[in-house]
Amino acid sequence: MRTFLIEAFMCHTHNAAWHTLHNIICGSAARMDAYLDVVSDQLSCKVALFHGRDDELLPVECTLAAGKRVPRARVTVYDHKDHITIIVGQEKLFAAELEAIWRSAAD
Repeated sequence: MRTFLIEAFMCHTHNAAWHTLHNIICGSAARMDAYLDVVSDQLSCKVALFHGRDDELLPVECTLAAGKRVPRARVTVYDHKDHITIIVGQEKLFAAELEAIWRSAAD
């Protein structure tokens, strides 16, 4: 995959994630349990959650709690990474992780 496509994907993904986070904080947090129930009980897709251990914007405990609510979720916590450096500076590694997830979706 070409680097510029990865960078565009990461930019779009982070932008979408930011809006999702904003919506959760500003009105949807009370519904998060219901959302996780749907993912856990009504969907059969694989779930991958990533978080930087040094993230000061969103505590890692939020992702760990979401992972516990969805038993099939695979939670990966990256040491020495924060909200930005979980992707920035390791785009190729993160892209490889995403490609592995997409390949496994066919299984």
